[in-house]
Amino acid sequence: MEGSRSETSAAEGSEEIVYTSVKFSQTPRRRAKAGLEGRAPCLWPAVVLGLAISFGILSISLATALIWKMSDSHPRCPEQWIAYRGSCYSFSKEKKDWNSSRESCRAQGAHLLVISDTGEMDLFKSIQTECFWIGLRNSTDSGWIWEDGSVFTGTKFLSNSPVQHCAVLMKDHFQASSCEHLVPWICEKSLR
Repeated sequence: MEGSRSETSAAEGSEEIVYTSVKFSQTPRRRAKAGLEGRAPCLWPAVVLGLAISFGILSISLATALIWKMSDSHPRCPEQWIAYRGSCYSFSKEKKDWNSSRESCRAQGAHLLVISDTGEMDLFKSIQTECFWIGLRNSTDSGWIWEDGSVFTGTKFLSNSPVQHCAVLMKDHFQASSCEHLVPWICEKSLR
């Protein structure tokens, strides 16, 4: 039996060797994998740097295009016009009747002044010193109507005669006038 025990021990020993050799054959694979993991972080700085440079160039290009587009389409008033709260205003130096004044504004892509709120009224009180035609006219059917079609809802203004159907803006109030008087005018158009 001793002889068979030694054969069994030898067989058991060889199994351990095979088992051990299997462990050793897997160890080089781990080292190979560890070697790849060791190289991968070395690639990241180059990839990140390339992406950062690309993103930077793209950002600069988009910013430049946006600035160019904005400067090209920035709304401006024509020369000699005054900009205020999204509108452009022109004060004439010559004098015409109300209808001719309205036509002059229309020829410039504008309309006679329509005062839409007290802030705008305060602006014109502070700027002008004489009277100007504005886009307000008395319609016998509807009362005083602005050029944009809205109804005048402010306080009443002076009228000395039933033939006074057009309005002028004086220093701080509206006044009815004959549409045939020769008066300077104020044109208004949207800021473009």
